[in-house]
Amino acid sequence: MVETKKVTSSGVLMLDNYTNRMQVLRTMVHCADVSNPTKPLELYRQWTDRIMDEFFQQGDRERERGMEISPMCDKHTASVERTQVTFIDYIAHPLWETWADLVHPDAQDLLDTLEDNRNWYQSMIPQSPSPPFYSSDGEGGPHGEVEGAPAEGKFQFELTLDDQGGDSENTMMETTEPSDRVTLKGHPSDEDGVETVTHEVSSAET
Repeated sequence: MVETKKVTSSGVLMLDNYTNRMQVLRTMVHCADVSNPTKPLELYRQWTDRIMDEFFQQGDRERERGMEISPMCDKHTASVERTQVTFIDYIAHPLWETWADLVHPDAQDLLDTLEDNRNWYQSMIPQSPSPPFYSSDGEGGPHGEVEGAPAEGKFQFELTLDDQGGDSENTMMETTEPSDRVTLKGHPSDEDGVETVTHEVSSAET
């Protein structure tokens, strides 16, 4: 399968050299060690579930003992799909791409399967939910407004009114801008007999 040939990353590989032969054998063993993503998807998923279950058991024991939880071992935060995509992108694919180049075309089918499996796991990564501001399911306002916040096109300010007797009264004012005019609506801070003040001004005055 492996013959003396030119390899893209390392120039000419001469297999009559002992060091090169040992390098090829070590690479072959390493490929076998991380060959799970090159298997048919159904079998690949079975072994993925088993290894992730082992990781999560380790994370549970670390949590019980108050230890720092190892990467990919926290079942509350780890994503199986993201873990597999990352594993393929940074470990399995670079290795298998090099091996497929070395033994071309004998490993091309395995490399194609690996890439298909990677794309499947990528497609299964849950999409992040939209933030509340963009929500249209009723949790925000009719235009994605956050509850309790001023509606779009409105702002509030406090206005102090002085009557002829010298008494001062604070009133919360709200502006709305439905067209080219601005309407000021007074919301009295004192509920006992304070009259609502409404005043319309043009947008040029604001």
